[in-house]
Amino acid sequence: MRNLLFIIFIATFVSTVEAQVGALIWEEPFDTLDTEIWNIQIGDGCPDLCYWGNGEMQYYKEENVYTDSIPGEPGNKGLVIEARKERAPNGGRFTSGRLNTQDQVEIKYGVIEIRMMVPDLETGLWPAAWLLGANNPEVGWPQSGEIDMMEMGHSLDERTNQGHPDSNVNSYVGSNAIWYASSACSDGNPTCAAAIAYDTQYNQPYSADLDMNDRFVTYRLYWDPNSLRFTITDRRTEYDLYTSPLSISSGDLANTFRKPFFVLLNMAVGGNFTDASVSTEVTAPFPAKMYVDYIKVFSWNGEGEVTVNGELVSKELEATSPSSIQLNQNYPNPFNPETVIGYQLESPANVRVRVFDALGREVSELVNAKRSAGYHEVRFNAANLPSGLYYYRLETGSFVQTRKMMLIK
Repeated sequence: MRNLLFIIFIATFVSTVEAQVGALIWEEPFDTLDTEIWNIQIGDGCPDLCYWGNGEMQYYKEENVYTDSIPGEPGNKGLVIEARKERAPNGGRFTSGRLNTQDQVEIKYGVIEIRMMVPDLETGLWPAAWLLGANNPEVGWPQSGEIDMMEMGHSLDERTNQGHPDSNVNSYVGSNAIWYASSACSDGNPTCAAAIAYDTQYNQPYSADLDMNDRFVTYRLYWDPNSLRFTITDRRTEYDLYTSPLSISSGDLANTFRKPFFVLLNMAVGGNFTDASVSTEVTAPFPAKMYVDYIKVFSWNGEGEVTVNGELVSKELEATSPSSIQLNQNYPNPFNPETVIGYQLESPANVRVRVFDALGREVSELVNAKRSAGYHEVRFNAANLPSGLYYYRLETGSFVQTRKMMLIK
């Protein structure tokens, strides 16, 4: 969330062969705004970090953060962060909302899932869902680390640099990881902040064919001691926001991202991240409401810890199993060249997962081993196969289920 001079970081790729999404550890459904979970931030960042370090124009107010019914979803409530065009206490022209879980909820590993909907952002609105290291008050930034699950509102220059000159702020979303690296230190970057978002060979922001304002999408961070993986699920298809997960298995990355983090949600107005550097360039319609339906944390590869008000929510306490065996539809589908196949087991079992071509010939055996009860995923890479229809099959005991998938190159 800060504007600075980044080094272009060539990430160390990690290969995910098979991974398991476990049961739910913690959930924030936003039926009410729980002040034992959330801290509402007030002000413009001054005097410590005026305008939050980016030339932002909003003043954060408590009344701009609340829960309300979600439009079009009767009986469902969510968090609302509302940006308004009004006179602010600091003399500015805009107010908005920002909240965090610092000292109240901390997360270390797991799958963090956030379902959210942004308003029309054109031009000048900058929504974000992100995390900061829990040690931020002690060590500062970027030493604490920062994980941006999603940011929207990027300037046209940035979208063009990332290879999406025809996108707009409502169709384009990116993510980022930031940490302290001595190799990043320079006269132009005195904070020594390193980041992955500006590596255009590694970063693959999502540019939707249908604008994402005023409809829900879901963001996920897959986080374990080995890697960070960022995704967006749009209309039931999950897209990776980088070409591969980011390895955090050694060095500065391990020192930064193998620790607890807390959650932040906000919507800024203007600033040097956007194309609105002065208030007259902010043309987004007001009031503007960002909705967050829920935040969920699942265990991932057997990892996942959530601390709520100092009390650890153990993943062992939530180790419930699915009530049936099931083979899920792969995602993305159609795909090229890689897709994810998920399945669930109600009890430990010997499992085979195989892929066949349209003529029934086996082309790959993905799993042939005993697996625990729970939710499992395996990646299938078809780089060496021709386009066409393929079948994948789950076999365990007397249970057999087959589904179709389409490879399009």
